[in-house]
This record gives sequence, structure tokens and C-alpha cells, in this order.
Amino acid sequence: MDEDQFFAHTRMTRPVYEVFLNLISPSVRKPREQIHAEERLSITLQYLAHGIPLKKLAWSHKIGRTTVRQIVLETCEAIWQTLSPIYLSEPTQHQYKEITTDFAQMWDMPNCVGAIDGKHVAIKCPARSGSMFFNYKKFYSIVLLAACDAKYTFTAISVVAYGSQSDGGIFHATKFGEDLLESRLPLPTDVPLPSTSQPFPHYFVGDCAFPLKNNLMKPYPGSNTTREQRIFNYRLSRARRVIENAFGILTARWRVLKTTMDFYPENAEKIVLACLVLHNFIMMHDTQRWYCPQNFTNGEWRNELASCGGPLRNVQTFRRRGPTSAYELREHLKNYFNNDGAVPFQDHVE
Repeated sequence: MDEDQFFAHTRMTRPVYEVFLNLISPSVRKPREQIHAEERLSITLQYLAHGIPLKKLAWSHKIGRTTVRQIVLETCEAIWQTLSPIYLSEPTQHQYKEITTDFAQMWDMPNCVGAIDGKHVAIKCPARSGSMFFNYKKFYSIVLLAACDAKYTFTAISVVAYGSQSDGGIFHATKFGEDLLESRLPLPTDVPLPSTSQPFPHYFVGDCAFPLKNNLMKPYPGSNTTREQRIFNYRLSRARRVIENAFGILTARWRVLKTTMDFYPENAEKIVLACLVLHNFIMMHDTQRWYCPQNFTNGEWRNELASCGGPLRNVQTFRRRGPTSAYELREHLKNYFNNDGAVPFQDHVE
């Protein structure tokens, strides 16, 4: 009956857990199985929330290690299959418009439809894989590429097997990245920035790992930048940090992502996807804000991770040249931030 212990075990308050249990139980219930649905969920949530070794879970539940492994994988797949159509489906044009409104109101970034970044998730070296999963940080990994909205909810994700790839390379290899680069996403039509008359495209924000495109803005590179460029970089970074916070909240709550998973890449992917969709599910139902308290949005999740090695590790960055039109659009946005779209708090930028 201890609410704190219940939350520590499930990462949910009791009302949210009841909603989750009703949604997922039919998918994880096994006919003629002695291990009932709620125990299967309990085992899986313990593993995801704390990264407890499978052997210890097997001891505590008095079942075999292989059985625990099978329960975790089957339940993670059921969680993804059941929740993702509701809580992690591709946004519609109307939903992108709502995201744009949130970014403008919360982060002073008009026409922005999301922030993008990529992180490494550590795995044990798969047999006969060579260097395919060996990344520049000198460990084996798969790569999680994701976009989120202004409220730290993920809107698009891709888990790419080869940790040796960069953000940019992964971006081109994923369906989301390809659709974005080919302008196939249902983004809203171009509209003028506030207080202007020239139509401007809707765009995502990313770091220098990503290509500069008409619908993907990134900072001016290098240290030899003008004050106007530094103000642009500051404003873009302020909006882009929502994806850093989203990843931070995700790993603070689902600490299995901080372990080195002893699974094949395709099975590790199931675990990562389950964590992501659980994050969205809880963020949308947790009205009491146990999962993401106010101080977490200010970066306090770092204190939660201090005892387990910090946040997920960034992927390597590569600079890629974009089309001339993208450079012109970035200049236009830079000028807007320094004139009609200026805000008082940017004056401290030197």
C-alpha cells in the first residue's frame, strides 16, 4: 500500500497502473500458464525500471532464468504492439499544428514541429558481428533516433542496429528520416513567422549531426560566429533541449537503458521500444506528475542518474552541407530572431 514503493516498482501511480493493466492484460495473459498476467507485468516492469539482472529476477520469483528472459521479451513486444498505435503513432497534420503552437508558446520557436537527436544504447557484442555494432565511444551499441514535441513526448522513433553509424547516416537510413528529407511528412503548409508576411516552412531542430534542410534547422557551426548567429544558436538550442530532457527523463525512469543489455540487437530493440511507448503512455496519463515532476524539466533528472552512470551517450556528429535554399531560410530565421522575433532574455548572449 506504500505509494512511493509502488511508483518505484512500476514507474506509475496506482490509477495510471490500473489503466495500463486493463489495456495490456489481454495481450500478456497466457492460457493454462501458472504465471498470471500481473506477475508477468511485474517482472517486466522491474527489469525495465531498474535493469535488475535476469538471474536476480529469476531468484526472487522462483522461476527459471530462461523463463524470465522469455517473459520480458514477450511482454515488451505486447506493450509495444498494444500501446504504440495509440501513444506513438505518426502525428497528423492537425497534431503537427498543435505541436507548432506549443513550441511557439513554450520555447519561442515559431513554425517548429519537433526536436531530433540520437543516442547509443549499450549491448553485449553479438556473435560474429565484427565491428558493425562498435561505436566511436568504444563500446557495442544500437542507436535510438527520436523526435519529440514541446512537452517531452516522443513523436517519431527509429532503432537502428549498427552502432557504428552516425546520426546523419542513421537519419538517411530510417523511414522517418527519408520521409522528412523527401518532404513526405504531413507537415502543415508554409505560413509567415509572427509579425512577418513571407511564408516560412515548418521545421524540426537538430544539432550539427544532421543535414541542414528546408524543414530541418541546425546551429551555425564553429566558434567564430557573429553575435546574431550566436543568438540564433541560443534560440535553437533552447528549443532543441526538449529532446535532451526527454531522453534524460526516459533513462532516469527506465534504467535498463543504462545497462549493457545481454540480448541480440533485435531483442534489445523490443526493450527500447517498450520503454519509449511506456514513457509516452505515462506522460499522457500522469496528471499528478509523479513520473515527470516540475524539476525534471529543468534538468534535475541528472541527479537521478548520478548513481548509475549519467544519461545515454550522444552519437558522433558530422557536418553535412545542405541546399542553398536551406542556408537562405536559416539566415531568414536568424534575422527574425534578431529583429521582429527578438525576446528580452536573449540579450545576455555575448
